[in-house]
Amino acid sequence: MKHRSCGASGGGDGRRGGGFSLRVVGDFFAALVSQIAASLGLLTPVPAYALSETQKRGLNALAMRAHEAYDGNKVEHTDALKKLWSLAFGSKAPPKDLKSESWKEMGWQGCSPTTDFRAGGFLSLSNLIWLGENKPETFDKLRHKKNGERSEFEYPFAVAGVNLTFSLVEMCELKEEAPTTSTGICFAELIEAHGDEAFERLYALMFETLDDEWLRFGGATYMEFPLVLKATKQKIVRAMDGAKSFEHVVARLGT
Repeated sequence: MKHRSCGASGGGDGRRGGGFSLRVVGDFFAALVSQIAASLGLLTPVPAYALSETQKRGLNALAMRAHEAYDGNKVEHTDALKKLWSLAFGSKAPPKDLKSESWKEMGWQGCSPTTDFRAGGFLSLSNLIWLGENKPETFDKLRHKKNGERSEFEYPFAVAGVNLTFSLVEMCELKEEAPTTSTGICFAELIEAHGDEAFERLYALMFETLDDEWLRFGGATYMEFPLVLKATKQKIVRAMDGAKSFEHVVARLGT
């Protein structure tokens, strides 16, 4: 997309006709954007939050995981991909190079998931594996779209999972030094209450919420997936606002 450049004309105090300074106009639009974001539930600024040692350790560990890209040269990573194959396809032996058209059946865009991990990194693969190992019924239900009246053009399960990982990393502020929104603070509280699996549990809940929202849209197509994802994020953000435990978040979602 091409962007038009904004050239400055005139000199001196940077004012144009009508007497409005560029700084005033900029401040006005910055405030307007913040108000719109807050009204949509995408931004809830809060006072500085003091992290406990448990929260610091948990957030630092997750931040390291969130920064780790998938690397096909690492045995740990290729073994994880084989594990996902096993969870998805059972006893069917994986190909030696881990490339197969079968991956597309799971919702990957090509014959290898590795190019789809870019947004979510190795963490997105780990999240899918956690879902398959710890919530196999949910994994199967979401993968095969077993709930409700389904659309003719369904969202791809695996790619949706990667998008959810990426979204949660942003929402939970894992790449920030400390939480600055009510969502980030709630996640810190979840780490305090539920330990290392707080992120994965929230991931599973958000995946089920995404599927519910998809059904609520009624006859949605993949082109509408960004709208469904946005609605899902807003719903999760509202549920997390002020929540102190995972059970509290679930109760607010009404699930």
